[in-house]
Amino acid sequence: MRGLAVFVAMVLAGGGAAGAQTSVQLPALPGVGQWVRFLDPQERAFTIDVPAGWQVQGGTARWNALQYRFWLHVATPDGSTSLGINDPTEFFYVVPTPVLAGSGFREGSLYSPTGVTFYKVVRYHNGAQFAALWGRSKLEQLCGDVRLVMNRAQPELTAEVNRYAQVLGMSRDAGEAGFTCSARGLEMTAYVQATVNAVGDQSGGLWWADPIVSFLTPSPMAGITAGLVAHMVASARIDPNWLARQADTNMAVSEITTRTNAAISSIITRGWAERGAIIDRVMEEGSRARLGIDVFANPNTGARYVVPSGYDYYWANPAGVVVGTRTDDAPNGLTRLVHVPP
Repeated sequence: MRGLAVFVAMVLAGGGAAGAQTSVQLPALPGVGQWVRFLDPQERAFTIDVPAGWQVQGGTARWNALQYRFWLHVATPDGSTSLGINDPTEFFYVVPTPVLAGSGFREGSLYSPTGVTFYKVVRYHNGAQFAALWGRSKLEQLCGDVRLVMNRAQPELTAEVNRYAQVLGMSRDAGEAGFTCSARGLEMTAYVQATVNAVGDQSGGLWWADPIVSFLTPSPMAGITAGLVAHMVASARIDPNWLARQADTNMAVSEITTRTNAAISSIITRGWAERGAIIDRVMEEGSRARLGIDVFANPNTGARYVVPSGYDYYWANPAGVVVGTRTDDAPNGLTRLVHVPP
């Protein structure tokens, strides 16, 4: 499943004689504030900022000339945090009608009006409904004890994105959902923001969700992770050469996408500001204490890591796996990290 990565949670190691060191593998966010530009490898259709040193998958998922979706999935080297923009497996939908049902296309079936484009017959979901249903379906493959803790419409964002949607003759509805879940002893936080696009009406139209913005992370990292995904969304740009190869409304699509992404980024940042979505706050002492995090760096490489606070010493291996200990005895093959002051 590409929408969200399978994560590695807390692992205990060590033991042996009395007084021997116990080390704990920690979820960490490497390279916060350091970005590299990702280019769509399939069609060179878009570029987007991704955190330096993270695992990256993405591109253009295309079913036919008319149905395609840009998508991106990035994860920390240890897999404990993942960020997603869109889902390459997500369907396009058509609202069920008596005519479709009479032709044998009942809800849940696949329908192709032309033999080229394909739709799944499903009742319309607004942004909030889609975010909750999509989020739960993905998380249940990854977490235990999945709980929906927040689900609401985003009328301010809906009004903003509909200003641009009218150019293309469609309507849009935005909503969000927040979840908690657990895995291997870690409390995780997940967030989904979905914008549902519709052509026609709920009695016989087409609809699809795009963009779907999501993240899954250990709960102490939620605010910083929100800031990362907000930056990524705002940085996305469609390539003008790719647009020139598309058939219609090229410039309108480019402008609408840029403005929509900026609006979504702003909403996510403001919604998570209290928990640290502004990445610069990670460097402030008060914010670190409030969020239960701290910043350490590898003295050999300069790589920085945002880590959960509470350990006396922090160490990292060449792959970026971070370990916390209570004593200054170096775990095998690991480099001691140095504290980065606010």
